[in-house]
Amino acid sequence: MSVFKFKTTIEFLKHHISQLPGKGRGEISRIADHLRVSPTLISHVLSGKKLLSIDQMGGLITYWGLGGIEADYLMFLLQCERAGTMSGKTYWRKKADEVKDKSYKLSNRIQSDKKLSEVEKSIFYSSPLYMMIRLFTSVGDYGKSLVEISQRFDLEITRCSEIMSFWSTAAFAIKKTLDILWELKTILLEKASPHLVRYHADWRMRAIQRGEDLSDNELLFTSPISVSKHDFDRVREEAILFIKNFLKTVHASPAEEIACLNLDLFWIKK
Repeated sequence: MSVFKFKTTIEFLKHHISQLPGKGRGEISRIADHLRVSPTLISHVLSGKKLLSIDQMGGLITYWGLGGIEADYLMFLLQCERAGTMSGKTYWRKKADEVKDKSYKLSNRIQSDKKLSEVEKSIFYSSPLYMMIRLFTSVGDYGKSLVEISQRFDLEITRCSEIMSFWSTAAFAIKKTLDILWELKTILLEKASPHLVRYHADWRMRAIQRGEDLSDNELLFTSPISVSKHDFDRVREEAILFIKNFLKTVHASPAEEIACLNLDLFWIKK
């Protein structure tokens, strides 16, 4: 669930509680215990009769495990609601909107473990083989030998060695034995990167190539649509939440094979 679709803290609090197991039964008492306030106060907050204090909202954010720009957004919304003048409300509303705008940038919502240098990026994004081999080395419990990599991707051993040396030098892989390496870190390419279009194009082309012999348990989906701007924003937010849950799932999943997920949502300009 995204906090950015809510315009007031009360809307968010009521919705969040309703989505908890048992529709949030007993949550008011648990919140009150955590904040060291009476359950009556929390009930009054949820009914719109009172507002949480700044410290209480901070405690609630910690209790629910929120953080980053989501926490900032809720804090600014509360500041807006608590402001005693129109100028104060306008100021904090603007701050909340600025945070919401930042949420549109995926790199502000999903963090990478380590960033490549510009030189390393120019090498990595020069060919999809770097990502393909990097993923393949994570399959199984012991990594992959250069021979296994060579056979899987029909490459010369020298080329495999060159790519794996890159990962080792960039500190994204470590040697487990003489020639077996192990994938470690997560990478996120920023929207402003000059490598972005090349990266997307490489993997879209591979999806198109796979479409010729796609199996029943694989999926390609394309859907040009007409949609309201409001619903476009809502679908985009749901897509970001899906991506975050997707990454959480695959990071915890035992590596048995390698795959690719492509996901696009954009306005058709011409």
